[in-house]
Amino acid sequence: MSLASLIRERRTIRKFNQTPVAEELVVELLNEAAGLFPSSDTVIWRCLYAGTSESRTRLADYMLEQMTGSRLGKWIPGKMIELFKKRFTDIPGHVVVIAGTGPDRRASNRNYAAVCSILQNFQLLGWERQLGMLWDTEPMMQSEEFFKRIGVRENERFVGIIHLGYFDKAPRGRARTSAEKKWTVYTGRKA
Repeated sequence: MSLASLIRERRTIRKFNQTPVAEELVVELLNEAAGLFPSSDTVIWRCLYAGTSESRTRLADYMLEQMTGSRLGKWIPGKMIELFKKRFTDIPGHVVVIAGTGPDRRASNRNYAAVCSILQNFQLLGWERQLGMLWDTEPMMQSEEFFKRIGVRENERFVGIIHLGYFDKAPRGRARTSAEKKWTVYTGRKA
């Protein structure tokens, strides 16, 4: 399969089957993805893998603390919370991705962009192995308390959680936005 076909055919997967994902496969794909990133700079990043029932439950609890602790969250019915938790813990694996920050904003942003590039490679490599993924950065994960719970250190930045697993059916592709719709010619004059 060509790279262009792989990019076009990859889908975000939201419904996974129960086939376990071997930790060794995740490490292999992450190593391969990092090896495909062309850089003379050292990319600073690390991952936490939640692949056991216990670790998936703990991660779900950390996420739910933020949601249920809010003023609106107190109104969410317990059955909905349990449904969310079950849906989350049924996903075979979760890779929590954390990037290092640099001495200044530019260095931090370059490192963050490099980690995002590696994660895109990871998703494409996984797709070749019939491994589906969803890159998640939901607002309920964007809190200092959640970061503390998962162990984000000083000089680190949360990138997201990659939910992953095998799937039975890939969703259809959606229409893509053409480049022309995102295109503006800069003339140097005020708008």
